[in-house]
Amino acid sequence: MTTNKFRVRLILAAAFSAILILVAGLACKSSEAETVGDVLDSSQSEGSVQVLEPNGLFTVDDVVAAGWKKSKELSAETLPDATSVWYAFYNQRDVEVRIYESHETAKNSGTGPADEATGRGKPDRTGEGAGFFTTRMSYSTYAIVGNLILMCELDIEDCQGLLDNIK
Repeated sequence: MTTNKFRVRLILAAAFSAILILVAGLACKSSEAETVGDVLDSSQSEGSVQVLEPNGLFTVDDVVAAGWKKSKELSAETLPDATSVWYAFYNQRDVEVRIYESHETAKNSGTGPADEATGRGKPDRTGEGAGFFTTRMSYSTYAIVGNLILMCELDIEDCQGLLDNIK
């Protein structure tokens, strides 16, 4: 009788493990599909990237007027087609603003670097080391507002008031 209980427990443990592995595999596969597609609507979300005001052209002063606490200008040298990059705070969270000539330029040239900065882009795995790779992310998400890309520290909700007030 003891061997039957052991067999039943072994079968249940194996079934539970198989289900757990299947669920974990599906979760990993679905997160790889997030990309920013073509945007036609003025307030649309693609994956977890919010896209607002596709016809808007904004300046750093517009973001400051929305409540953003401007701190310092960063180099735009490594961001293709960015005209300027600013670092500051909103609701005690880090928010970086990347400014482009147009909404189309922000979408076409800015989403790749933004995806990489948030971990949506696939990390470069060509480095040498101890057999594992780590990627430090400074920002978890971003939104496209007209010609701006706003990089948000943790959640899009942390930047939502700012996004809604840029006019």
